[in-house]
Amino acid sequence: MDYSKFYTPPDVALLLIKELDISQPKAIIDICCGSCNLLRAAGARWKKARLSGVDIANHVSSNVEITQMDGRKFAVQHSERYALVVANPPFDSINKTHEVPELYCGAFSQFTTKRLEIEMLLANLRLLETNGTLLIILPSSFVEASSNKGIRKLVGQNYHVKRFIKLPEDTFGAANINSYALVIENSSNRQRITKCFSISHEDQGFVASRKVVIPQNSIRNGDWINDAKYLSEKKLNIRRGNISSQFFSGSGTPILHTAKRSATWKPSVRYIDTCLEGCVYAESGDIIVSRIGKSAGQWCKYYGERLPISDCVYRIKDIDDSIFNIIKGKEYNLSQKGVATRYITIKDFTSWYYSIVAQQNEETSSCEK
Repeated sequence: MDYSKFYTPPDVALLLIKELDISQPKAIIDICCGSCNLLRAAGARWKKARLSGVDIANHVSSNVEITQMDGRKFAVQHSERYALVVANPPFDSINKTHEVPELYCGAFSQFTTKRLEIEMLLANLRLLETNGTLLIILPSSFVEASSNKGIRKLVGQNYHVKRFIKLPEDTFGAANINSYALVIENSSNRQRITKCFSISHEDQGFVASRKVVIPQNSIRNGDWINDAKYLSEKKLNIRRGNISSQFFSGSGTPILHTAKRSATWKPSVRYIDTCLEGCVYAESGDIIVSRIGKSAGQWCKYYGERLPISDCVYRIKDIDDSIFNIIKGKEYNLSQKGVATRYITIKDFTSWYYSIVAQQNEETSSCEK
């Protein structure tokens, strides 16, 4: 069997560890530790924790107690002992189902797999004490593919899946592996919130996107990720205006522009000499969003004549009031970008909108039970 691994980059490891909202763990373990980058990132945050690593290959790492053995067998011998478990297991096939049969017990007694990363998932879950947390990196197929819906249902029904973090393709170099980091808590608490976001690799390093909420009925049913429903911008017909302030004049054709922050925000009216070709227009019934300045994120339902809009506002088509009925009475509350001048992007406003949709779906699901 090929146990070759793609090691977690240190900056990604640090970012993932920051996402863990847990108190000081006494002991942290990685049973497929490899480079120990996840362990070292955890040790940098919780300096008093005892760090333990297990790997089938021989490793030496400062400040980490290393045990050389198959991590799956180690988990069988050390069940329910750890408050924090971290893992980036190898993605590979195994020679037969139930290669380590002791892992298939309890909720997983009828489950079978020939994937090493899934058997390693079972091993890592077994290590968790009550309310313990697992941070594990898995291929995107585990999270998205219909073939893995069964195991997702078992995990979602027996554990609290707290985070999905989609990693960029270049996380592991030129291999271009699509993967997620999952944060899973050994808890049956039904008052759960699951958040999903992505990490992109930009010039300044790895940057996290806004979080959106995934309904718990989807988690329990194994429908963990539905990009079209929760993360896509395509379902909102939203466009930014394309007239900049350099074309403003004292009179002429009126256009809609951003305005000062207000409890009852609405766009201001400016003028341009002539209407430019290809202008983006707002019509009665559309939603207008301030894109930039102190009022960034404020919005209103527009009732007025058809007018072009400046590049300081967004326009959302809302013919049947379906969007307005979802965000009515709600204030955009995500952080703004920029320093001297604050602003929001289409993705920011879209993520905020879909987080409200998800929360409302969750509330409806709870009421039906």
